[in-house]
This record gives sequence, structure tokens and C-alpha cells, in this order.
Amino acid sequence: MTLYLIDNIINVLRFILGFILVVISLRAFLKTRTSDMLYLVMGFTLITVGDAFSAIYYINDVHMENLLSDIFVIFGLIALIIAIKKG
Repeated sequence: MTLYLIDNIINVLRFILGFILVVISLRAFLKTRTSDMLYLVMGFTLITVGDAFSAIYYINDVHMENLLSDIFVIFGLIALIIAIKKG
């Protein structure tokens, strides 16, 4: 029971921190209006959505849940790589 509670607290904390990162990067994009900042926002958003997806959407097979979360994270990291290359 305690481990389940700690796991939920960590999931909420990761989502809050990811959301803060998305908001900060979105504000930076709205100031600059450059494509590299747009990719930065997309990357952080995909990583945050993937993390929230694995925490909220329960799939009976744990491996499938991790796979779907990892796919979002991979696409988010690709967007971050593009943002860094463009910048």
C-alpha cells in the first residue's frame, strides 16, 4: 500500500514538473515565434503526455503500458534533438 502511494506521488510530481516545463517553453515560443522553440514545446509536451498516459491510462499488460509511454518519450526526444539542431 505504501509503495503504491509513493508511486502515485512520484507520478503526480513528474506530471507537474513536466507541465511547468511545457508552460515555460510555450511562453518562450510565444515571445520568439521561432521554429526551434516550437519543436522544444512539442518535445516537452510529448514527454509529459507520455508520462501522464502511462500513469492514467491503465492497460492490463504492463509491457504495453510501458511501450506506449516510451513511444511518446522517443518522439519527444526526437523533437528536442531537432530543436537543438535548429538552434
